[in-house]
Amino acid sequence: MSYNAHPDDQPSAQWRRFAADDEAETVMPEFSFQDPVAVGMMFCNALDDPKEYHVALSRLATPESLLAFGDFAEASAFLASIEDPGYGSQVNRAHGDDDVAYFKILAGTTDSFQALEDQVLPFAAVVTLVWRPEFGEWRVHGIGNYIRPEDVPH
Repeated sequence: MSYNAHPDDQPSAQWRRFAADDEAETVMPEFSFQDPVAVGMMFCNALDDPKEYHVALSRLATPESLLAFGDFAEASAFLASIEDPGYGSQVNRAHGDDDVAYFKILAGTTDSFQALEDQVLPFAAVVTLVWRPEFGEWRVHGIGNYIRPEDVPH
């Protein structure tokens, strides 16, 4: 069993199909500031080396979050603390506010896979993104727990 629930509530044995990394890369978006998945993925990838990618990280973040992010070392350490991180290929929009999106970071992802059935996947963290019309693009406002839409500058 994958979680502590009634046996009838367990996912089927065929809920996902494993894929080679090169196949998974073909379905990932090309980078675009208008795609929240691409912005979330680029942000997480840049956290691998926040010193080298500081300019990129600063460009991807909301102006209001820059002081909290600082040199991005804390965000980088947080992401590095997640064992075998993987990323969702879709975001969830905030309830009642389509201008806020959540990019999921999964833990224990050692293989690429495609979900064949709707599943609730446990995640380790989210990147909270916000659509900023003055820039015409998505920006990262935080990493870790969900940030409520009313607490995200629009």
